[in-house]
Amino acid sequence: MQRSQTQQELRALMDTLVHDIRRAQFQGDPQNLQISPHQLLFTVNRNDNTLRDNNECSGFRLNGNLLQTQTSCQPVVWTSLNDSRSFQVLALKFQWECDTESSSQGDLLLIEVQTQASQEPIPTTWQRHVRMRNVHARMRPTTTTCTSAA
Repeated sequence: MQRSQTQQELRALMDTLVHDIRRAQFQGDPQNLQISPHQLLFTVNRNDNTLRDNNECSGFRLNGNLLQTQTSCQPVVWTSLNDSRSFQVLALKFQWECDTESSSQGDLLLIEVQTQASQEPIPTTWQRHVRMRNVHARMRPTTTTCTSAA
């Protein structure tokens, strides 16, 4: 029973990452999308006013064994998404996969999360791809290296 609950929590965690990243609205400003292998920062235009308000900074990072989301621009506020008593996040990886086809529907972002449930002897790796519909060749983040989206 506990194993099933932990798996549901992990699925919900991955769904949260995918959902929030899909809502990101990149406009070509470097501060609107910053990606590194273990952290992703982006903006979400929640009120359609074209200004970056304090609650429109978002992102994900690994802090120790906790996966955290950014909830505020200034001061920067990070909130944990998992309870380390149930499972720990051992690794977080973001990888940009460029779609160079002329009929591109946007690049892909690979999300990989390695977790260790408290009752399981072996870690589990979860992967999801997110189609970045707002990002095409001319608007790719300058902070990342493209890999081929095969």
